[in-house]
Amino acid sequence: MVEEPRRILVVCSDLMFSAKIREAGLSPGAALEFVGTPEKYDEALQNFRVVLLLVDLHHQTLGGAASHDLVKKLRASAKNKGAYAMAWGAHTEVDLLKGAERAGFDKVLARSAFVREMPEIVRRAVSRIRTA
Repeated sequence: MVEEPRRILVVCSDLMFSAKIREAGLSPGAALEFVGTPEKYDEALQNFRVVLLLVDLHHQTLGGAASHDLVKKLRASAKNKGAYAMAWGAHTEVDLLKGAERAGFDKVLARSAFVREMPEIVRRAVSRIRTA
């Protein structure tokens, strides 16, 4: 049986954050997959073993309440339910952040905290990809 390739799924259209995520994932074995539509997300869940899901709660298509469906689909996927799911948003959007927590994200952060913590979280996910 051939195991699916492992990936870090990223839902982010903000160029600054996308660049920081790419920079954190720059190492041998890193496999980032940027998705921006529900169809691409569903396709990625089918084709890859997800080790980390990163979601910008302000993404125009998959942010806000749509992000709740992303984490629910991730948890419903037999091969991906163990992936770590992290979301971030503006610290002033308390309801948005709390909604993501209730939806099932493992960690929900304000943008400033995300910038500090994301590199280490991505590095840990990359090490999981390399040891697969």
